[in-house]
Amino acid sequence: MSIREISFPSANGRDTVKAWAYTPLGKPRGVIQLIHGYGEHSRRYLHMIGKFQAAGFVVYADDHIGHGKTGYDGGTLGDPHSGGYETYLKDEKQLHDIAAADYPALPYLMFGHSWGSMLARAYAACYGEDLTALMLCGLCSQWKGCEEAYENEEFRAVYEADPYQPAGPWFGRVFSGMTDRIANPNGPSDWIANDPRVVADHGSDMFNTFDTTLELVWDFVQLYHFIENPQWAEKVPSRLPVYLISGDQDPCGNYGEGLYHVANLLARSGNPVSVKAYSGYRHEIHNEPELRDEVEEGLIRFLDGVLS
Repeated sequence: MSIREISFPSANGRDTVKAWAYTPLGKPRGVIQLIHGYGEHSRRYLHMIGKFQAAGFVVYADDHIGHGKTGYDGGTLGDPHSGGYETYLKDEKQLHDIAAADYPALPYLMFGHSWGSMLARAYAACYGEDLTALMLCGLCSQWKGCEEAYENEEFRAVYEADPYQPAGPWFGRVFSGMTDRIANPNGPSDWIANDPRVVADHGSDMFNTFDTTLELVWDFVQLYHFIENPQWAEKVPSRLPVYLISGDQDPCGNYGEGLYHVANLLARSGNPVSVKAYSGYRHEIHNEPELRDEVEEGLIRFLDGVLS
């Protein structure tokens, strides 16, 4: 199994996006494009990537503008300079085109977690005609902070005055109430995982940051509005199989209710939909040491079913 680093110019006209191709032993049977979440980077998925490789898939993953090695190497960590959430989608389309050119005859599959699941949902609506399957983890839906921020005229005015200023209190307002259902939380990031080691690892990772410009919070809210609009599911190719997974204690998906809300939207549009809610778990179900093997095996079973 090998790793190849890839670089390509971002659609923002400023940055060079860092990406990687992870190939399996022997001939691959499919391509998986993996899209990471807000404030993190794609190498936090190495355990999952290794499982995908062992199952015969080649995986392509990038670090978004303002994120990970793309942001760190460019001195722009937390500052995407996007001009709008569409830029992230254009960058993901560029990575898709690279991967599809490398493996033109293979089924093309997509996995997204958290903000990555939001980007994957928007990608499927805008560019999804050649996708064979879509996997969404840590689903974001029925998120009160996003919904309130979208309607907030003060937020819009502050953003339009200077999108590149520090996010300040607006990050906290969008991500408010995330630990409300956790008894005696150790800190504001405990919603990320049950295992405190995972939370601590997230906080100490030099390629992670929640210290961002206001623009990144704005992009997050605008993208959320696009995918939660009732017309979103109608834009997703109706034959596309979708697998939705989340912890039922994840505030990003309204403690499981958002998971079924999105599943119902897709089912009404004719999509084959599978849903798995992991009882008692929070946001990063794929990083919980006691659960991650089960989560990854479920993803691979879904793919096996689609490809069969």
